[in-house]
Amino acid sequence: MAKIQGSTQSVDIDVTGAATDWDSLICLRTSSVNGTVDSTVEQTNCGTFTSVGKPTMSIDFDAICETAPTAGTQISYSAMLTAFKNNTEISVRVQNPVVSGSSAGAAYYHEFQGYVTALTLNQSTTEFINFSGTIQSNGTIEIAP
Repeated sequence: MAKIQGSTQSVDIDVTGAATDWDSLICLRTSSVNGTVDSTVEQTNCGTFTSVGKPTMSIDFDAICETAPTAGTQISYSAMLTAFKNNTEISVRVQNPVVSGSSAGAAYYHEFQGYVTALTLNQSTTEFINFSGTIQSNGTIEIAP
């Protein structure tokens, strides 16, 4: 059985929100894609009924700061801080883990527009400076090729 290493995945961000100029979070240490949907359950004498709302997604990430990010390919802490400070709606996508079997070779992305809702700069005298944050979806979630 083949295993997929996280190092083959990236989180791509377009701080303009246009979803056309993708840059990757550099030196990504961890990321998680989280999907949620609100639901309401009604108990009646006819049975139980469940209603669900629109799904939302968030991405939590942790990346190392780069002193000289490559323009046009790498997103910097400064760009993320600016998007956070200005409440800028950004585009984000995460490639699926390409697996064997029914989706062999399939490449698609979790993709959405959203806002940086949390951003932390972590500094230690014995480690690399890193930043972590959360991007919360706003609107439709796409499964894009």
